[in-house]
Amino acid sequence: MSDRITLTLRASLAHPLSAGAIAPDHFAGLTAQEIAALELWDGRTSVALGDVFTVDGEHSSNVLLEGDLAQLHDVGTTMAAGSLEIKGSIGNALGARMRGGAIAVQGSAGHDVGTAMAGGSIVIEGNAGDRAGGALAGASKGMTAGDIVVRGSAGREAGARMRRGTLFCGSVGDCAGLGMIAGNVIVAGAIGDGAGIGNKRGSIVALGGVRVPQTYAYVCTYRPPHVLLMLRSLRARYNVGVDDAHLHGLYKRYSGDLAEIGKGEILEWQTA
Repeated sequence: MSDRITLTLRASLAHPLSAGAIAPDHFAGLTAQEIAALELWDGRTSVALGDVFTVDGEHSSNVLLEGDLAQLHDVGTTMAAGSLEIKGSIGNALGARMRGGAIAVQGSAGHDVGTAMAGGSIVIEGNAGDRAGGALAGASKGMTAGDIVVRGSAGREAGARMRRGTLFCGSVGDCAGLGMIAGNVIVAGAIGDGAGIGNKRGSIVALGGVRVPQTYAYVCTYRPPHVLLMLRSLRARYNVGVDDAHLHGLYKRYSGDLAEIGKGEILEWQTA
């Protein structure tokens, strides 16, 4: 048994590959030869994992990926345990339908990070594409549990149709929290237009300001205790960019989306 399994890309990828077979809990019971025999997909054509990566280690649920992986998609799909560290950037659908374990990305990630995620954590040091923490195409709900931290920027529709869980981003594009059912979207910096449109019961916490949609109504300015607890936990677990002023400061509370059932909220931190 190895402490860690290391997959190192042999050469730059000429075409996108679907790599749903790469998930730490899938590897825990496999030898190096069995891991190398797993299939990756280029459309309808399969290729052996060992033809794309060198495999060092076996029988471990701790996995390290190395190389230029921006065209490698679906990594960590349905993973339920273990740890996955990615040195560099990664493609689309990272951690889709993930149920547990931890993913850490030293670079950036593509679209659909953590779609339909149901547990575990994803931490991205760089940026993420559209629909982080969102829903699969045609699905009625997005992530239902777990934590996603994007230290850089996330694209459009971050947290779309989110049911539960927490998404923290340095900044987000338009339509963050689109159609949220519940859960928390926390943004340290800039937020694009249309935040919280269609929100039913979710919370959007804006630490860097927000353009509140007209379908929200101002309620009060106060110190929300649940925000204190949530931010303190995120800072302790993931060292996110939250300072004491955010923990103890005042927040304007807006209720909405009033075009829906109106039980969601946008909380905008107030500078001194």
